[in-house]
Amino acid sequence: MKEKISSCVRDLEPSVIRQMWIKAAQYEDVISLGIGEPDFDTPGDVCESALSDAMAGHTHYTPSQGYPELLDALVDSIKRRWGIEITRDNILVTHGGMGALNGVLRTVLEPGQEVLVPEPHFPTYKAQICFSGGQIKYVPTRYEDGFVPNPETIEAAVTPLTKMIIINTPNNPTGAVIPGKVLDEIARIAVDRDLLVLSDEVYDRLVFNGRHESIYTRPGMWERTVVVNSFSKAFAMTGWRMGYAYGPQWFMEEMLKVITYQTSCASSIGQRAALQALRYDDGRFEAMAEAFHKRCDLVYQRMRNMPGIRIHPTAGSFYAFPDVSDVIPDSKQFAFDLLDQEHVIVVPGTAFGPSGRGFVRIACTVDLDRLTVAMDRMERFVRGTKH
Repeated sequence: MKEKISSCVRDLEPSVIRQMWIKAAQYEDVISLGIGEPDFDTPGDVCESALSDAMAGHTHYTPSQGYPELLDALVDSIKRRWGIEITRDNILVTHGGMGALNGVLRTVLEPGQEVLVPEPHFPTYKAQICFSGGQIKYVPTRYEDGFVPNPETIEAAVTPLTKMIIINTPNNPTGAVIPGKVLDEIARIAVDRDLLVLSDEVYDRLVFNGRHESIYTRPGMWERTVVVNSFSKAFAMTGWRMGYAYGPQWFMEEMLKVITYQTSCASSIGQRAALQALRYDDGRFEAMAEAFHKRCDLVYQRMRNMPGIRIHPTAGSFYAFPDVSDVIPDSKQFAFDLLDQEHVIVVPGTAFGPSGRGFVRIACTVDLDRLTVAMDRMERFVRGTKH
């Protein structure tokens, strides 16, 4: 009966992270560096405010675009942090960042149209492009370039079928940040070739040197760029499933149709929690970002001295993406052997696209003490493995 399932769904690979969790269940002392989720809890006052608002009756459908108060708070936050001036007409609240991603792609794609995706990449892109009727076209990046996309490679990949480019900075899984000059060149390509851009900026508050830069601010880009973001990583609100997207009014009016028929609206209680998080954005989230920076630096300092390992310092996000191919060429074997022998979970780089071969992703989402233990185990494994 499986032939009755759509080919898009049939062709999806089972999650390697799920496979590793099943295997890890047999051990009692596992340290997971696999899941891209902050280990910090949502602040208590955010939870209390959401509960209070729920008790006060905020438990019904909201406007599909989102609560007006939340839209206004997002407009103010975006202007204050990034100097980008938008209005309510430019923004939508979504069911998580995934809802924003899905909504953008469904608004844009006709069957068979291509989306250029620099890789290694967030695995969901491939599935969401397929669900929306499009085709993913990989644009490989290289360790030697710090996993920063090469504009010439992007331009060479454009065909008459190309509709959109997805860029993700800071990047999951590599921890790379795209420099401003490269954003300028990608923007030029988008304008010259009349392409749309989806800018995934979920990790915008986790830039460790300098400030986050958005392609949205480049000349000619405000009218062809949609920025996707979320409360999950920056505000430790993964379970609330709160995201948003902003872009030109002509696009957001059409995307609102998709959101309306896809989910009706985002969670009313989640929106109240998001509003509280923005109201009390008082520096504690910057402290959380600094904690991630220290953890990523610990991983870099430890792994750069392990034999057979190459690693870049993390520029943004909370991931490290070391090259382990001189230890074990097959990154999936590396990850499963590490789990078997040392009870540490990392994710094989092949989960993130062809350019991930020989790499593993490390999520720095445990405290420094546990991360130190994980690195001790990693070093013992690396030094004990023939390479």
